[in-house]
Amino acid sequence: MGITQQSNTRNRSVRGLFVRFPSRRPLLLAFVVVGVVLLGCWPGAEVRSAPVAAEPAGVGPEVREFLSKHCYDCHANGAKKGGLDLEKLSTEMTDRPLVANWTRIFDRVSQGQMPPATEPKPAAKDTASFLAAIEPRLKAADKRLRETVHRRLNREGYQNTVRDLLGIDTELKHLLPEDQQAGGFDNNGEALAISAELMGQYLRAAEAAIDAAIVHGDRPKTVTFTVDPMNEIKKDIPRFFGLDDGRSVIYTTDKGNYSKIATREKRTPVAGRYRFRFPVATHASAEPIVFNARVSDFDGLAATNIDLGYFEAEAKPKTVEIEAVVGARSAIQFFVLDLPTWLNDVSSGKFPGVGFGPVEITGPLYAQWPPESHKRLLGDVDLKTGKLEDAEPILRRFIARAFRQPAAEEEVARYLSLVKGRLAAGRSFEASLRSGLAAVLCSPNFLFLRENISEAKTRISDYELASRLSYFLWSSMPDAELLECARQGTLHEPAVLRAQVERMLKDPRRDRFVSDFTGQWLRLRQIDATTPDPKVYTEFDDFLKFSMIEESQGFFRTLLEEDLSIRNFLDSDFAMLNRRLAKHYGVEGVRGVKVHKVPLPKDCVRGGVLTQAAVLKVTANGTTTSPVLRGVWVLENFLGQVVPPPPPNVGSIEPDTRGATTVREQLAKHRTAASCNVCHQHIDPPGFALESFDPTGGFRKQYLRYYVEPKNADKGWGKVITAGNVDPSGQLATGEKFADVREFKRLLLQNEDRFAHCLTEKLMTFALGRELGFSDRDYVDGVLKSSAANGRGLRTLVHAIVESPAFVAP
Repeated sequence: MGITQQSNTRNRSVRGLFVRFPSRRPLLLAFVVVGVVLLGCWPGAEVRSAPVAAEPAGVGPEVREFLSKHCYDCHANGAKKGGLDLEKLSTEMTDRPLVANWTRIFDRVSQGQMPPATEPKPAAKDTASFLAAIEPRLKAADKRLRETVHRRLNREGYQNTVRDLLGIDTELKHLLPEDQQAGGFDNNGEALAISAELMGQYLRAAEAAIDAAIVHGDRPKTVTFTVDPMNEIKKDIPRFFGLDDGRSVIYTTDKGNYSKIATREKRTPVAGRYRFRFPVATHASAEPIVFNARVSDFDGLAATNIDLGYFEAEAKPKTVEIEAVVGARSAIQFFVLDLPTWLNDVSSGKFPGVGFGPVEITGPLYAQWPPESHKRLLGDVDLKTGKLEDAEPILRRFIARAFRQPAAEEEVARYLSLVKGRLAAGRSFEASLRSGLAAVLCSPNFLFLRENISEAKTRISDYELASRLSYFLWSSMPDAELLECARQGTLHEPAVLRAQVERMLKDPRRDRFVSDFTGQWLRLRQIDATTPDPKVYTEFDDFLKFSMIEESQGFFRTLLEEDLSIRNFLDSDFAMLNRRLAKHYGVEGVRGVKVHKVPLPKDCVRGGVLTQAAVLKVTANGTTTSPVLRGVWVLENFLGQVVPPPPPNVGSIEPDTRGATTVREQLAKHRTAASCNVCHQHIDPPGFALESFDPTGGFRKQYLRYYVEPKNADKGWGKVITAGNVDPSGQLATGEKFADVREFKRLLLQNEDRFAHCLTEKLMTFALGRELGFSDRDYVDGVLKSSAANGRGLRTLVHAIVESPAFVAP
């Protein structure tokens, strides 16, 4: 694609790099930065704009006539409601602000929002004539003004790509900064600029990846040793811990990061993949008890902690086996859930608990030596005796896979010359080769999705399509089968493309799509942004938080796997629950740690996405909920309505934690201002419907708050009290009333087309890596029609997006 306005910013940032080189590798960094500055260094690349339609003739008199008759009273002759003066608004759509204004006018009129209901309604033919006059100009202007962007890999895509490319499982994204978002997603090219500092971080990440891929010497010895947690707790038996058939029993729940039931006595000798095997059983409990396993190197404030997951212990002893990649000097430790946080004396042995037997630790584990990563990168070349002629085939193979299409001769020569220069300077073969490999991983051909555009092209190449498809569904590079279809030139054929999408959706890598898309659409990535007040929401814990995320991701995955209707996002007769979440929701009879499909009781408040605990948590703060925040979230993420920021000098609404006034009462007063009511009539109703749920997603009929009596203020002693009744009723801007969230969801289902349109736009934005414009509306409509004709399943919708002309358009 062509270059955007960001290019100037990028070039300025990159130029600054030449005076800020890290001192230890300036030449290599200069080499890779020059590639980014040029950005069109691959063969055949062109810096051009996308092909656009010719601009239609100017709008006819019916436009001004319509505005004069129906809009000027509020938006002309000195009146500028909403800051819009239509008399001075040019009909020449020559820049983005003008196109944005005319798009808003088009949408307000086409949706019947303008003129307002208090004004005479225009004749249908006049409205149709007005819209027909400006629609073609908006489409042409949007295409003409749109700037196409070279899309850089975001952090998730970079880490997944390097892992798949090299065959490593090293964590890399922590070496890179958080990506910015545009249009709600962090894979949007508009937000993925590059800077001098970022190039230095990419070089560090590349070197770390190559370090992980290449090994030296003989195969490390795999050892097996056993550590008994009892050795660390001997002195505390039987008062605080117990023994049961050789198992060390813990009777309490520790919510911190330290547990005495651990293997600190003997730790992992080196970093690598290890297997942990241990017997476990409940003590004095017929019911299963959940425990959490974690690994830590206990390095003080710099400690690395790895969560290994949640498991159930049962009365019948069983052996649990876990494999994980851990660092050197790591130990596994166990935390038991849902037990008292403190017991003064457990020597009676009558308290319920969980017993852990000796832990057998085996590792580091290797399927082969040298490992797959080393063989994939170097083949049979010996780094100690390698020469320049050995580097050429290594680079040729690596470049083709890294750049996601066959390597051009000039590309191979460019990186080979870097290796040659290092060898000539007296560097070892390995050091010289590493420089070439790192430069490949810092090349714009690797960091950016390379798409070449010319005015003659009507669709992207099959290699470009392979990358666009793989970064949509796998957040990573195309695999060998996709690239082979591209090499044969058949990937764009409908039958082949559909078969590949089906294959990709059955591959475990599609879980990256599930987590990336839901993490941003539903804001699941923000689950840790707030912590519910532990004094009020005492049952909230890490296992519940884990279960929340699992539910939302599992729900999306189930709809995708089973091709269930997207209506289920609005309301469903099932939920994805485990034992912990079912308890939180008040649903009986659910067991197990893993979320699974559970039928919901008739007329249950749950069902769909809006009442999932994760969504309700990320749209609240730790103490209170806000109908405004939740209402805006519903409008933007489910109904596709852009909510403008509040007018200046308008105070915010904050819940009264004293309970003197409700949020509903404050909002009623707030809406007396006409400028506020315009938006709040749309925002508040969905927010009111969700007031039945507290900041943890628990159902409530009354507000709660923590009350401290004045006499105990210095000690902070208090109690949880009620602070007013919840009123979840409301009335939509279109007049329909609802009593609670159940009725609100039924109203949403009656207008499911609006949600279908919103979800389609979200998915297309994520798939294309760019925001949609007015000229994309025909594409969206085509996807909607295709999906509706085939049952509106989520999997069907994904197919319709990939089969859309938009997906293969340059």
